[in-house]
Amino acid sequence: MNEQELKELFKQLEKQGWNPQWCDTPVPYYDNPVMCGNPTDVGDIIMEMTKYPKSMVSIDGVFTVSVTGDSMIDAGIVKGDKVKVVADFNFYDGDYVLARIDGNFTLKVYYVDDDGRPWLVPQNEKYKAILLTEDQDVTLLGKVTDVIKRPMKVPSRYLRKRVNQSMQQMMPSMEISQLKISQAIREVAKMIDIARQWYAVYRVLVDANVIAENDFDGFIEMVKTEVPQHQHLPARDELQRMAVLSFAKPLARWKSTDAPVQGKRFTTYLNIGNKMKEILGI
Repeated sequence: MNEQELKELFKQLEKQGWNPQWCDTPVPYYDNPVMCGNPTDVGDIIMEMTKYPKSMVSIDGVFTVSVTGDSMIDAGIVKGDKVKVVADFNFYDGDYVLARIDGNFTLKVYYVDDDGRPWLVPQNEKYKAILLTEDQDVTLLGKVTDVIKRPMKVPSRYLRKRVNQSMQQMMPSMEISQLKISQAIREVAKMIDIARQWYAVYRVLVDANVIAENDFDGFIEMVKTEVPQHQHLPARDELQRMAVLSFAKPLARWKSTDAPVQGKRFTTYLNIGNKMKEILGI
């Protein structure tokens, strides 16, 4: 397989949802390092076990691909994992192989039955084993030797949300009357010069468990009810835009060095929030 053919192979892999990558450093293969790079002709290969024609084993070198689908889930190989494929075409029962069947790429386990017929067997009982026949367009691209597990990581935004929820539950319950909430909103409204400054009011009400985290729509309706004629009523996209960095935390944990606004603007937001707390008595 020449370089142009290899590029075409990678394009087909990508269209199928795979992510092929060439290694640019030596990779371990058993006890010997194998240099990744452009493929060369694999030469004459004797397929003692499979009896496939040479056209069915047409790639050389080492490369990795990302796994998609769930046909190998019982083997512990899941979507997002990567597998290393090497040009070892002496396939034996139980070997993991990367194959192309009628234009579709698949990762399966190789097996030859008692009648000498080759199969590709998924490791998920909801899929059937695939019998390889001469009338299929089949290419075995190599043997899988290593599985690189997908890094286990949880988005920090999700963690922050869960921690904030727990912190709110840990806070002592405060009974704040609707009259006091209405009074606070109307009073603080006089300090609001732009719509997104309402975020400071929203944050205090969340901290006090008056409204739920991310209930922007409920907060907006609350403000519109109290000050319907205000020139700068809050908008959902403006509030969401401010819920980042330290502003995503309780007001007491806001930091001027880690906020979506700086300088005098940060002070303005902080003053609005503190005024809201003062009126609510919290």
